Amino acid sequence: MAKKSISRRDFLKGAAASTLGLAAVGMLGGCSSEDAPKASASTISWTKETDVLIVGAGGTGVCAAAAAAEAGAKVLVLEKAGVAGGTTNLSGGVMQAAGTTYQKQFTQYQDDTPEKHFACWMAEGEGQLDEALVKDLALGAPADIEWLASTCGLKWTSVYGHCHVPYLKDDVLADRIHVYEGGGASGSGGIYVQAVLKVAEGLGAVVEYETEVTRLITDNGKVIGAEAVQNGQTITIKANKGVILAAAGVDQNAEMAKELNPQQYWDDTTQICLCVATDMGDGIRMGMELGAAYVSGGTIDFCGKTGAATDNRKPVFPSFIVNQAGRRFVCEDATYAYHYRAIYQQEMQLQGPTYMIFGASSLEADGAPWTPETVAKDVADGVVITADTLEDLAEKLGIDAAGLVRTMKDWNEDVAAGKDPFGRKDGLEPISGPFYAYKNTAYNLGALGGLKITTDCEVVDVNGKVIEGLYAAGLNAGGWVGPYYPGSGTAVIGTCHFGRKAGAAAAKRSA
Repeated sequence: MAKKSISRRDFLKGAAASTLGLAAVGMLGGCSSEDAPKASASTISWTKETDVLIVGAGGTGVCAAAAAAEAGAKVLVLEKAGVAGGTTNLSGGVMQAAGTTYQKQFTQYQDDTPEKHFACWMAEGEGQLDEALVKDLALGAPADIEWLASTCGLKWTSVYGHCHVPYLKDDVLADRIHVYEGGGASGSGGIYVQAVLKVAEGLGAVVEYETEVTRLITDNGKVIGAEAVQNGQTITIKANKGVILAAAGVDQNAEMAKELNPQQYWDDTTQICLCVATDMGDGIRMGMELGAAYVSGGTIDFCGKTGAATDNRKPVFPSFIVNQAGRRFVCEDATYAYHYRAIYQQEMQLQGPTYMIFGASSLEADGAPWTPETVAKDVADGVVITADTLEDLAEKLGIDAAGLVRTMKDWNEDVAAGKDPFGRKDGLEPISGPFYAYKNTAYNLGALGGLKITTDCEVVDVNGKVIEGLYAAGLNAGGWVGPYYPGSGTAVIGTCHFGRKAGAAAAKRSA
């Protein structure tokens, strides 16, 4: 199905049409909203019926399906694409948790706790997170890790950590990123999805592909089902216990991102978005049509070329990042999305690109993403710019030469003094020429921010009232990740934890 961009005007003007009376319009001859007959639940000719309807078969959706099926509910999952997994497939599948048996087995952190993990995530949220959701995730993550091993058959093989953030206290940091057999590399998240999907389907959950859910159906304010397009036909699905929105964020919908997530809009229009084309914010739009509250967030952005600060086992080589004024502005070895937020802000404020600056001496350091041979190729391809002097390099880049010269002087003096004003810990070595510059390019794996939910994943409206029968989880929901992505393994453990919570809660609800 072709990618369709939906504007805020479009997704809000459909609010009236998502009520029960107008959801039946398509089945009653396409009359206008003014003369549409008022229907009741009993007048809809339902195409399908289930207990729990799940929108999306990514990591969140399959976990919700497994949990709902474990609780004895009849489960139907509708997926817009032709395969399960969504953007979760493109991830490494790694997951954060504290105090697990695997953390004790594979790391030196024998006394880490979920409470410390909670404190770490809250600090990285910079006051913008829902404390109850973050605590629920941190305290529940160890059980999710065990469930994935005992029920789904994942074998945990190693644990590592995310890079620091300058304001974080050392006592809340630990190696918490769990890697399963075959996981850890880009594209291995599908192993997790398929393992959970096998459990869900084994318990009777049904997944139907190439089916796009287009709107929710309500009766007296309660969500009772949904409308979808399948094989070119409009169908209606009755959900006796509830509908779970698990359709990711506004990742590939630039118009919605412009309204709801400016950094994601920047990614969509000027950077490289790696998310699957079906991540169009469908669940967020459908929830907002019913008056659901939206909680803002940042993005999952990293530097794909260098992989800088994605893994605390890999050093960040001697280099620094400068803006149009030729000046540093961020701690470059802080976890990747933290410094990418700063890159985005600088590029917006000074209306020009930022650059990673390094020298020939940097290529000799541990962790250097280039060798003399590979950097020569990138120079020939125009990916890396080089010059013998900083003044010449600045001229080629179109940035302030005096600022760049001053920044290099400051860097070398600070390194000699054994300090860094930005709190950097790694790669603090002198830099000498010839000099190189790499234009920073964000590789995006999704938008943070989504519908407001309770700890049972019930969707909450703008007045703080639960929308009965409607649930959201994973990155379709907001409040549990904040203004920047707090390190690898956060999103995927969130898909598992909140997916399972939503599935269990919906299954328990009275029909």
